Amino acid sequence: MLDRYIIAFFIYSFFGYLCEVTYCSIPKKRFVNRGFLYGPYLPIYGFGGLIVIIFLEPLNSYPVLVFILALLLTSILEYFTSWLLEKLFSVKLWDYSKHRVNINGRVCLLNSTLFGIMGIVLEYIVNPVVSSLIDKIPDAAIHTVSLGIVSLVAVDTTLSVMKMIHFREGLKRIREMRAELNDKLKVLYGEGKAELADELKKRLEENLEKYRIDFRKRYSRIVKANPSITARNEEIKAQIAIYTDWLEERRELRKKYKNDLKKIDDEHLDMVRKSKHD
Repeated sequence: MLDRYIIAFFIYSFFGYLCEVTYCSIPKKRFVNRGFLYGPYLPIYGFGGLIVIIFLEPLNSYPVLVFILALLLTSILEYFTSWLLEKLFSVKLWDYSKHRVNINGRVCLLNSTLFGIMGIVLEYIVNPVVSSLIDKIPDAAIHTVSLGIVSLVAVDTTLSVMKMIHFREGLKRIREMRAELNDKLKVLYGEGKAELADELKKRLEENLEKYRIDFRKRYSRIVKANPSITARNEEIKAQIAIYTDWLEERRELRKKYKNDLKKIDDEHLDMVRKSKHD
């Protein structure tokens, strides 16, 4: 029975990937390769499919109840998965904050409703077909097939987790570089070394930009497949922009200070000339 569930899990993961890619690609009018893993499958759909066929099969005679429970159970799964991934990697792979009805941006009414509909389709249309296909696999081969699936997913998951860990460290490094730039320039400006600060700022910003370009190239698939991470990158850009604005304000203050000093010096010279003339 376990072998059958593993094969069904993989099939539902693949179909879920197709649905997700189609759903995300059509609005953007380009191919969007969704997913956390390298392979063309999304395990969250596999687990969701297993939940539906295992727990809701006894309720097959009550389609409305199947819809409601499929909606609730898959939404709980999605919420937990989002929470777990954020705890592990410090990033959100999806964010529904802009949707009208959502819970902490992790689940939303629109997608949950779609999951409920998919649960109905799975229970009454897809699963009978999948079950009949699995029945055709020879008993001598079914364990080998399931073992191959487990091995494939295990290797893919390991590589993908390593990639995400490096991605998280890369984001952390960008934040550290920005903080380092901020601290050094504050000290230099505070000591009145404006020219040295400007030169250092230019050099460090060039290094930061090079690192960010390399970062984007290395992790472009993760960023493109998960728009919420792109938002995180935009947040970093926004923080740098805020910091740049702070530097501009400091420059304006320095200019004003120099102009005020010049004005005071001019007034002082005028007073000296007048006193000599008198």
